Amino acid sequence: MPKARIFNIMQYVNHPETNEPLLNEDTIKIALAHQTIKQWAYILHDKDVYSQADEEADPNHKKGNIKPPHWHIVMNCNNAMEVQTIAKWFGIAENFVDIPKGAGRDKFLDCVEYLTHESYKQQELGKYRYADEEVHASEGFNWRERLNKRIENKIKYGKDLSDEDQILYDVMYLGKTLRQCIAEDQYIYMHDFKKLREARLEYIRRQEPPTARINYYIYGRGGIGKDLMSRALARALFPQYEKDEDIFFEVGAGKVTFDGYDGQPVIIWSDSRSLSLVKKLGGRENFFNVFETHPSSSRQHVMRDSINLCNVVNIVNGQESYEKFLDNIVKEKKDGEWVIAEDKNQSYRRFPFIIPLHDVDFDMMVNKGFFDNDGTLFTEYYEYNHLRGNMQKVMIACGGLERDSRTREVSSKVVKPITDKHAEVMEKMTTEADEDAIAQILAEADEPLPEPKIRHADGTLTDDNGFMEVDDSEDLPFA
Repeated sequence: MPKARIFNIMQYVNHPETNEPLLNEDTIKIALAHQTIKQWAYILHDKDVYSQADEEADPNHKKGNIKPPHWHIVMNCNNAMEVQTIAKWFGIAENFVDIPKGAGRDKFLDCVEYLTHESYKQQELGKYRYADEEVHASEGFNWRERLNKRIENKIKYGKDLSDEDQILYDVMYLGKTLRQCIAEDQYIYMHDFKKLREARLEYIRRQEPPTARINYYIYGRGGIGKDLMSRALARALFPQYEKDEDIFFEVGAGKVTFDGYDGQPVIIWSDSRSLSLVKKLGGRENFFNVFETHPSSSRQHVMRDSINLCNVVNIVNGQESYEKFLDNIVKEKKDGEWVIAEDKNQSYRRFPFIIPLHDVDFDMMVNKGFFDNDGTLFTEYYEYNHLRGNMQKVMIACGGLERDSRTREVSSKVVKPITDKHAEVMEKMTTEADEDAIAQILAEADEPLPEPKIRHADGTLTDDNGFMEVDDSEDLPFA
């Protein structure tokens, strides 16, 4: 005997030929009261008329005549039931109980949609459109809302997804965060946490790196408020986000780990020393990748997986002077002594902003290479001294509540000189292509090759005729 969860029933009120009573509404209500039925809906079709096709199939069914009144009943059960049992509930023959093919979430709603004949297909056949009020449904089953949501889902997702799959889709493809998942449905998050976390990691892995990334180094003595300044600056740079969890991810002074990074636009590196930070990131090469101002994809390890850093701002804070911090990055130990191993530009050009903190004020240093946008002089800074403001005093004045809206408002005002310069530098770093400069580069690339010279084993340089040339090997990139 076939079993199913979803059933579609059609039965006449009275026998079309003998007028014998077959099914009434009281019997329907009693049958639908069984606890195993999760959702149901039914309607009386008493306004249907025969079509031309009906008349061609049976001459007794004259086109335009009203069909005998009949019930349409749709049920969605908690457990698979036998057709025989369902037929017995309603007191009808088993052949009037239909199991929709491919029965499932969509099929149940298809059967519900049929009750009003509202679908395009049914209206094309000329069927009567029944009003919503003529449909009776189980308590808590808002069938109209569910059908409307299905239409929205099909437009958004291409199909009608379950609530669980909708959230999973939103995380994997639309960037919904795990915090937003918790706010939307705690129970789905509780049951599907692992899948949602994997989906979020997959989403972040697929993200393109930002066009430009700006790095800050904030320094000062212990207890002066470096972390407070770092967080205040992060909030001020991204005022469109209300929650700190959406703005910044904090990496502590211990072992560097990106576990928990959720794609925030700011990463704060708290209490960091240059050599320790380079070591924690696995060496200078990866340090340069993480702090590259025009980054490519940067995969970083998390527990048993990897993450793609798509942040647009790094804020590093520590106690070393900026000169010591930046110089140490390019140092290495040789013969027991620390020596500069690479061009200082490699570290200086990765930090457009330096913020020295003092007891009652702070300075702002803006890298000339970025501000002038000429690609040179990265070791020089424009310096703005004694900008009034101390984040600890802001906290005290605002009642000690760091996340309070008033504290955020006042802090944003204090760091406004920084955020203004940040916007200027970012605009310079992401400026549109210079078509004149491109045209000049292309023209130079089209110039014919010069006559070749001959480099001899003794290092001398001659032309084809053997005439000696001035040795300019020191200017060659491979020298």
